[in-house]
Amino acid sequence: MTRFASFATSIGQPGFFAYFNLSTTGPGASYTNSIIGAVNALFFFGACLGGLFSGPTAQRIGRKWSLFGAALISIVGGALTAGSVHVAMLIVVRILQGSGLGALATLVPIYLSEASTPSKRGMLTGLHGFFLVSGYNISAWVGFGCFFSSNLTFGWRGPLAFTCIPPLILLIGCFWIPESPRWLITQGRHEEAWAILSRLHNDPADIDDVAAHEEFYQMKKQIEFEAQNASGYMAIFRTPSYRKRAFLSCFVQYAANATGGLVINYYSVIIYGNLGLTGYLPLLMYCIYTLIGALGNLFSLLTIDKTGRRFALLTGFTGCLLCVAIEAAMVGAYVDTPSPSLAGQKVAIVAIMMFVFFYGLFIDAASFIYSAEILPTNIRSSGVALATTTYFIACITFVTPGATAIASIGYRYFIIFACLTLVSVVVIYFMYPETKGKSLEELAELFGERVVVRLTDASEEERREMDGEIKREMVAEHKEKV
Repeated sequence: MTRFASFATSIGQPGFFAYFNLSTTGPGASYTNSIIGAVNALFFFGACLGGLFSGPTAQRIGRKWSLFGAALISIVGGALTAGSVHVAMLIVVRILQGSGLGALATLVPIYLSEASTPSKRGMLTGLHGFFLVSGYNISAWVGFGCFFSSNLTFGWRGPLAFTCIPPLILLIGCFWIPESPRWLITQGRHEEAWAILSRLHNDPADIDDVAAHEEFYQMKKQIEFEAQNASGYMAIFRTPSYRKRAFLSCFVQYAANATGGLVINYYSVIIYGNLGLTGYLPLLMYCIYTLIGALGNLFSLLTIDKTGRRFALLTGFTGCLLCVAIEAAMVGAYVDTPSPSLAGQKVAIVAIMMFVFFYGLFIDAASFIYSAEILPTNIRSSGVALATTTYFIACITFVTPGATAIASIGYRYFIIFACLTLVSVVVIYFMYPETKGKSLEELAELFGERVVVRLTDASEEERREMDGEIKREMVAEHKEKV
């Protein structure tokens, strides 16, 4: 995921502007801001395409090989971006690079949520957010190191070329990771699904794999029931309960972007420059910023299965709202003035750091977890694809005009994000149910749908009946093999 942040460090390199003959001051600054906006916009346009196409692909050929294809596209896109020889090439190949990212951003949370146990789903799916922001941080330090290179061209090409390494590792790893057991069940490949599930969810204390058998039984019955319903994008729009699930999945991704998080991330080097930092200091501050975000994500994935998704989202958005409001106030009163205040600049920088603390600790992981887990298996790939696309459309909306907006309206741009975040807090408070501790199949109850087999709150009678059915199925399968 380092490609997501690599461009933020590249535009902090003097060699980038010199190589493409872009001016950062004077009459040419407006043209430069337009070029940066276009490069980012088309990257996110590619991400939208990657997200939309990866949903049906994941349902057709499986989660595993869809990940393989997305990683391959990311490698090719990253290599071509790093090798760009003029602005036109850079703009075009960023579309390809973005499509790889969009596909991966869709597929990874789907895979992790489907391969997890209910008690560890938050932690494992939260790894997506952690590694995403860790990619930011690694890319930031690579860019910081490249700043000191005597080769100015390497200074901006180096961070972009580095983005090929993480998807290469993923591509190689795809030969060993198992397929999603839930997808295998949808394809009628029950034996393969059980073999993978029993291995992934093995509990040494459960010698007879009773819990794994019950979980597999619940999966199979719920997926067989849901298979009677239509799947794909049209099914989401035509089915009321699916529309509600998709709305919640998409809105939380939009809301994450509406905090201004991606604008601050992408243009942080420019923002720090406007706050009076010069030389390597803007890049160093970006390194610290992304490090705080990564550590926040790590703590989040370790605690979210206990605190819950709803608590995390409400706390995170409220915290980000306060930080963005403080940032706008400091920049408006003490920075965008004829006589800037050093104290005001320092408070503005602290507000940015506190912003990423709240975003990384409470929003990043929770938003990806929630988007994937509230969707049933038959529409999960399509629903998450819509949520990812919503995220990147929001990126286009907010990030594309970012450089120009920061230069022209300054602190007022942050006021917009504060107002949008306030709306997000209200929507989440009134519309988002808690999902922690329940299996993916049992979440159907939150949206008025039938749960075929209940495990979390099952009575003794229901559990005995289920265990008896499991034993009968196992005996029948054994006889078939014999």
